[in-house]
Amino acid sequence: MPVAMRTVFLEKTIVVILNNAVLFLGIGIPVFIGLSIVSAAPLAGLSILVFSVLILSLVTIGVSFGGLLGLLFSRLLAGRRTLKQVGWFLGSTLSILVVAIYYYTLYTSNGSGVFEWLFELARSLGLSSRFSPGYPVSTLSLGILIGVAPNPTDALIGLVFIAFGLLLAYANSCVSELAHYSGWLASGSKRTDVKDVRKTHASWNPQPIPGMKFNQTVSVSIWYNISSIRREGRVLAQYLMGPIRFVIFLVLPFMAVGELAMGLTPYFILAAVVPFAVSYGVYFAGYETVYEGRNLMTLQLAATNMADYVKGKVISAIPFVLITSIAISVILFFVGPVILPYLFGVPIACVFICLAAGAIAANAAAIGGDFRAERSVLRQRGAAVQMPIRGWSMLRAQLIPYVVGYVGIYSMVGVGVLVTPLYGAAVGLVAAYAILGLFGVVCYSLYNHYSHSAGVKLAQIEASKYL
Repeated sequence: MPVAMRTVFLEKTIVVILNNAVLFLGIGIPVFIGLSIVSAAPLAGLSILVFSVLILSLVTIGVSFGGLLGLLFSRLLAGRRTLKQVGWFLGSTLSILVVAIYYYTLYTSNGSGVFEWLFELARSLGLSSRFSPGYPVSTLSLGILIGVAPNPTDALIGLVFIAFGLLLAYANSCVSELAHYSGWLASGSKRTDVKDVRKTHASWNPQPIPGMKFNQTVSVSIWYNISSIRREGRVLAQYLMGPIRFVIFLVLPFMAVGELAMGLTPYFILAAVVPFAVSYGVYFAGYETVYEGRNLMTLQLAATNMADYVKGKVISAIPFVLITSIAISVILFFVGPVILPYLFGVPIACVFICLAAGAIAANAAAIGGDFRAERSVLRQRGAAVQMPIRGWSMLRAQLIPYVVGYVGIYSMVGVGVLVTPLYGAAVGLVAAYAILGLFGVVCYSLYNHYSHSAGVKLAQIEASKYL
């Protein structure tokens, strides 16, 4: 079509700007409408327009600068797929950890500590003065609202931000056009010469977990799941590190209570293992079942037991669950002597939780999965954030495993702690691990039941759902 590529990229930038500005405008505009109605200032209604324009300009600066920064990294990493994926993984992991540490400082030291030097640096650079981006938004819009004449300097700064945002948006579209035609955004794939095509292939029967023997369907499912996730650095980082954000909100508020909660600290830390076990099951089995998309058509036509394929996806999460649960158990070893005898059972319980959570999530995905989904937050232009598993199915995939996990792991530890003072350490230990055995039977039953149910439902899905 006779449309310049920079126009296409400018349109995409505008869509991203509007998506990011919706939250601020959705909250701010009703507030300014209400205040302008009750204000005695004759031009109070003008504050709504001023606020909207200035907020859009600030969001435009952020989006455009972020786009240019992304294009810079695309240029540096062009044609280097491995380096790009490693960079995605490290960058995503670092961002998650920084956010987690930031919330930790908020809960434990009122926002000071680790990040205080950043705030001091910002203040020294003038970012808390009238040159900070939020200052003209506040002074100009609120000033008009209460009938105060705008300061010429503030008005000039506001105009500078608007012009700077427009300039950055246009520069982003121009550089995007250059990147498109120069191949910066290419995946780094390489065409194979006809002469290099292999005429024969060795037998292929992957055994992805050393020392573990599975049937071929389960083995292929495990191998494919781990390899496909590993190729996407962002996805792997989100899967492995994402639960930290939930753990922060779950555990640290109790730690912020101080000495009153010190005796309960081991139990709060123990609570952190369940989100990891559940999340890994949901991610590796639930989400990845949805992300199979059109591959499910091939699996339906092949001599593949879909229940075994689901089981492979669930099992692919177990190595990561073991690593995480053992790491948390090591922490508990130093801070929780009261639950020390039961630490050996914590990783085992987490494996059982993951088995049940993964099978339940896969079943929920088969019922309510968006099989056209890709591994991105915004799966169509201008769309709201959508989960790959929709509606009640997503709630079922998350809620039931959490209930099962917390009941099981706290029953094991709680019975041991309560029985030990009454009947001795040996009886308490036997009782705790008896509960663990019963819990394992329940989880394994859920794993078998929901894996079979998910396999049947996946086999019955019509191609129109993922075409």
